[in-house]
Parts: sequence; C-alpha cells; structure tokens
Amino acid sequence: MTEPITDIQCIKIKEGVRSIEEERIATEVELTLKINEQIETQFSYSVGLDEQLVYGYLLSSGIIESLNDIERIELENGQCSVTISKEKEIKSEAIKFPSSISLDRLLEAKESLTNNQQNHKVTRGFHGALLMELSSGRWFTCEDIGRHNAVDKVIGYCFQQGYSFSDSMLLLTGRLTSNIVQKGTNSGIPVIASLTVATDKGMTKAKESNTTLIGAMTEDGCWLYNEGATKLDT
Repeated sequence: MTEPITDIQCIKIKEGVRSIEEERIATEVELTLKINEQIETQFSYSVGLDEQLVYGYLLSSGIIESLNDIERIELENGQCSVTISKEKEIKSEAIKFPSSISLDRLLEAKESLTNNQQNHKVTRGFHGALLMELSSGRWFTCEDIGRHNAVDKVIGYCFQQGYSFSDSMLLLTGRLTSNIVQKGTNSGIPVIASLTVATDKGMTKAKESNTTLIGAMTEDGCWLYNEGATKLDT
C-alpha cells in the first residue's frame, strides 16, 4: 500500500559541504475521474480519502448538489468512474446561515488544524484543511500535497457524514484564490478562512456570494476581507 511519505537518500549541502542523508518527502499519486464515461479531470494528490476527494470535487465544482445525484461510483487502480443522474432535486427551503462566529472559535479551529498536520511537520510539503459544523462542534481535518485536494477531501468526507454546510466554516492553510473560495461557496459554506492571504478575485467571489472571508489568521488578529451573512464577533 502506498504511504503518504517516502524516505529517500538525497544530497544535502550545508556550508558548502555535500553529504548523503535521508530525507522524507511527500508521495504523489494520480487518479483519473470519468463522469458519465467522459474524462472530467485528473488529480495529483496524496494517497488516502480517495473516494472523499471525488465526492468533495463533485460538490465543490457544482457538478452535484446531493448524494442522490450519484447513481454509481467505482474506484479502482487509479481510475474513478461516476454516473451522475441528469435530474436535479428542486430545493424550496431558504438557506439559513449562522448570524455570527467568534474569533475565539476560529482560533480554536486553527489549533485543531495545525495540531493535526503531522505529515507537513515531517516534510513541509503538505497543505491542510478543516471543516467544522458550528452548532455541534464536530470537525474533520486532513492533509494533501494540493490545497484544492485538501479542501475537496474535507468537504467530501463531511458531505458523506451529513454535515450541515450552511452551519459550517472552512479553514485552510493555502491562499484564498477565486477557485478555492468558489469551492466553499458551491458547497454552501458561509465562512471561509485561511492562515494565509486572499487574492483580489478571491475577495470578489466572496462578495458575490455574501460569504465571510477571513485571512492571515493569528492569535493577534486577522484580515476580514468580506463580512457576509455570518458576522465576525470580535
């Protein structure tokens, strides 16, 4: 079974001197996704949570809206085939978002995220993401070599576990680019935060969807790029 970390022998240069030393690096694997027999995309990712990666990608890309949209999924030998129902569910209920989230709650999530980045601590080669359901306090976090993959994996796992995304917040280690923010908004998550910064188009996506967007989170403060339906209680 492939492991997320590989041990190698590598040349290390220190103070002009070369030596052969053991290094631990991230392992990269590939997965091709076919939807209704058509190739959709190919993932380069960290092994583990393969099915959750696919579920998260389908939801965060706006391809599906519920688990019932998937008629069949088969995953084997680096290939994943998904059959999507052509009929979409009609949603009639208005979505209600939490009125506020405290900075202390965000810092609590930040601690959970950083404490569970074991692969990154060893290799410095992984991104992390965490999704927390605010009313229950339950959360899930994972790592991956790609920040998009880490986001899709936590979304996919929580999607399968029945988390209420409209009552959740997403925290990640990577930049808040437009496509990352779009993943959160497509999933109906009202609060997206990061330990790093946002781009201008990331901010635009957040404003268009009335999403609360927070970046550069530390114990001392953060950047509040956009305050949407869920207010930040400081």
